Amino acid sequence: MSTTKAKSSKPTACTSCTGTALVRRITTFPIRLNSPPSLAGKEIHVGRVALYECQSCGNLMPTPAGQAKVDRCVATSMQLFLGMLTPD
Repeated sequence: MSTTKAKSSKPTACTSCTGTALVRRITTFPIRLNSPPSLAGKEIHVGRVALYECQSCGNLMPTPAGQAKVDRCVATSMQLFLGMLTPD
């Protein structure tokens, strides 16, 4: 029986400070909106997102699953804010 090592999705370094001390967390992740102009500058807080936190600078980096959740929540929030969300 051969063993294969699964490729890790954990980043090797922080994207902000290049620190290597990363800890996995599940926490609220803030997203600042840039478009459309009517929502520019507003912030959405997505709850319970899986991410890595840099121990050096505190930068938050979502895991692939966490990023998918953020994308879904932002898309739904944009529809809600723009009045395009229809009840099921």
